[in-house]
Amino acid sequence: MPAGSRKMLRVLGSALLLCAGAAHADFREDYAHGVRAYEDGDYDTAQKLLQQALEAHSEPAARMRLYGQIFKPYIPQHYLGLLALKRGDCATLRAQWGSSDNRQIILQLVDVAAEEEKAGAACGSAVAKTAEKPAPPPEMPAAPPPKSVVVAPVPKPATPPPPAVPKSPPEKPPVEKPPVAEKSGPPDSLVQAFDQFLAGRYADVARINADAYADAHARFHAYLVRAASKYTQARLSADETLLASARADAVAARALDARTVPDATLFSPAFREFYAAAK
Repeated sequence: MPAGSRKMLRVLGSALLLCAGAAHADFREDYAHGVRAYEDGDYDTAQKLLQQALEAHSEPAARMRLYGQIFKPYIPQHYLGLLALKRGDCATLRAQWGSSDNRQIILQLVDVAAEEEKAGAACGSAVAKTAEKPAPPPEMPAAPPPKSVVVAPVPKPATPPPPAVPKSPPEKPPVEKPPVAEKSGPPDSLVQAFDQFLAGRYADVARINADAYADAHARFHAYLVRAASKYTQARLSADETLLASARADAVAARALDARTVPDATLFSPAFREFYAAAK
């Protein structure tokens, strides 16, 4: 089972009675969605979100907590340079990758530095250099062979006779325990919906039928993940109708369970604020 499915089983089974933490700045969410859009080949969306993240927070970092327990390098200029390379815009590529802040962080990320050096060669010059390889440690002189030591043989003590083994009583037949009934987990279709949400397939999740689940707890989570998917789509497309639909799903989820809040390790700070304010 994928790691995402195992995590969702734990989240759904424990009722998610966690309090939402302090909200982070939106640039982290813009950056995370921008990287995902670049990896999916949606370069226009990636350009928009990564540029917004850079303008809101221009200082790169080799390791940054985006939200929950998700830690990744924060290097918007690296991805903006890759997008410039897709357009054949070498001047913008050099401007993004040639900044001192970007160079300082990229040199700490060997794989990313190698990617910039290889991609920069397509524009006629290498704009990033990998860190110098450390010099090999000096060879240590061979240790002299150990001196042979003659050890006098030690006489073995006489082996005592083995003790008499008492006869063991006849074994009692094992007592059969009654079978333990397994607890039923969340519906497979709901686990699949959370897997699709984590994979960025928001349109698929937005089409699920939350009312099809007879169990109120499962229906709550269906409304929750559907609201999060519609909210993310609305932010990327600026669709007010879709945003209103996301708000209606959030209200329906809160009507089913007013105490449970979205988990900070799965849902972005911006969505958790939107969910709390939904009326």
